[in-house]
Amino acid sequence: MALSQYFFRFFTFLALTFFAKKSILKTMKPYEHIQEFSIKYCDADFKDEIKPSVVLSLMEEVACASADELGFGYAFIKPRGYAFMVSNIYCEFLRPVRLGERVKVKTWPLPPSHVIFGREYRFVSQEDETLINASSRWCLVDMASGKLVQSKVIENQDYSTYNTARAIEDVKWKIPAFKPQEAELKFQMTVANSEYDHNMHVNNTRYADYCFNCFSIAELSEKKLKSFGISYVKQCREGGILRFYRKPDENGGYLVHGFNENGETVVQSRICFEE
Repeated sequence: MALSQYFFRFFTFLALTFFAKKSILKTMKPYEHIQEFSIKYCDADFKDEIKPSVVLSLMEEVACASADELGFGYAFIKPRGYAFMVSNIYCEFLRPVRLGERVKVKTWPLPPSHVIFGREYRFVSQEDETLINASSRWCLVDMASGKLVQSKVIENQDYSTYNTARAIEDVKWKIPAFKPQEAELKFQMTVANSEYDHNMHVNNTRYADYCFNCFSIAELSEKKLKSFGISYVKQCREGGILRFYRKPDENGGYLVHGFNENGETVVQSRICFEE
């Protein structure tokens, strides 16, 4: 083979390889982790619809699986003495998810800020109908000191490649505060071991049950859930006493807050129903 022919074929190969890679990159979809779930009897409420706490449980499940998949999950942070803890969650319901329904739950992380890790979620039916959109914010915590850890400690990520799409645009994270004497006491409880997770505090999903327990079956029978947001303010421990209060929100929904035995706010929520 003549030398000129060799170089021609070599550079042709390089050119084809380059354009093939560009073509693949153009067709690659933004990252999202997807899992399918069937809504079981234990997942449904008295209306045969998915419980809000189960929505949070499925979100936690896919979030952890996604973090594992991307290389910064439990196996990565546990040996370093860190833990991810959710600080805020907001969910919008387009229609109820029903008992026996099979749903796909999609999630993807957003590029983090200094100490806040955002994550988006979308629940879709088998026909790709969007059922629930949700957003969450997480912090990475040093379990020994209790201090927040900067996102830069996760050194194995290229955040410039992250999916920046939002499941919900312009989430209003701030939930109005109130004092116990400004609202109606709905119930109180003592934290027990069944509320705990492997981070040795009450799991975030449990607070959804607490907040919705501030409504009666009669009230919920007449309402269709539109949205709810939860802000996690202070950790609760075994033996702690929690009191939950409810008051109407000026926007037509309800504010439900939990206070510990010292009168400190531990959780804030806003719950809205269809008119």
